Amino acid sequence: MELKETLKQGMKLEIDGRDFYREIAGEVAPEAAEIFNRLADDEIDHYHYIKRQYEALEAGKGWSPISEMDIVEEFDAVSVVFPPDLKKVEELPDDPSEEDALIFALGVEDKLFRLYSNSLERAEDPEAKQMFMQLASAEQGHFNTLMQRYESRFGYPR
Repeated sequence: MELKETLKQGMKLEIDGRDFYREIAGEVAPEAAEIFNRLADDEIDHYHYIKRQYEALEAGKGWSPISEMDIVEEFDAVSVVFPPDLKKVEELPDDPSEEDALIFALGVEDKLFRLYSNSLERAEDPEAKQMFMQLASAEQGHFNTLMQRYESRFGYPR
């Protein structure tokens, strides 16, 4: 996949993630809703960063750093793996539980992380590499937040 196509796919996934997090925040306990609302805000920020980059590439301006994400640290590609013992939820039931929502959200973050980390490996431009590293790292942070919530509520994936 061409890297610009990756950006288009990333924008769609970020918007889908935001919509999911907003919707599920209204259906879970307030403590969990706070986490989902924060993740929704992050996803829309990521969408805007990616859109800005996509538009710059379309205008022939090339890759540019996402200065807002300069504080994001490099990710550990080994540690972010969807837990093999945790059954992925491909589609949420009509009345999802918090556990259903967390498992589904973990799958979303895993998908985004893989998209960005795979693009990082294919990118040749240093600014493109930096951007995909920042995005992968941010998604790893989301994954870790969700996994901590899952483990605190339901124990290690069963």
